[in-house]
Amino acid sequence: MNERIKQLVEHATVLDYSTWDSYNQKTHDHYKFDKEKFAQSIVRECMTQIQRVREIVAGQAESVSYTQAFDDGLFVAIRTIEEDFGVKE
Repeated sequence: MNERIKQLVEHATVLDYSTWDSYNQKTHDHYKFDKEKFAQSIVRECMTQIQRVREIVAGQAESVSYTQAFDDGLFVAIRTIEEDFGVKE
């Protein structure tokens, strides 16, 4: 599994409840995977990349055409998302 996805899975794994083990005299924590939190994390990552596109376009606005700046920004965003999530087009 891709490292960034592993991090997001870990972030989306939350404490559900704890139980007391009277025999061993210790608490056992029980976790659940929060699918909604995981999905929100992925969307947030993609939104961050879109914001980077805006910054690239704004930074290149005076030196190249808007279309070229937009294409450059999208290229960077797509490549970054591919690398972060291990997904190929």
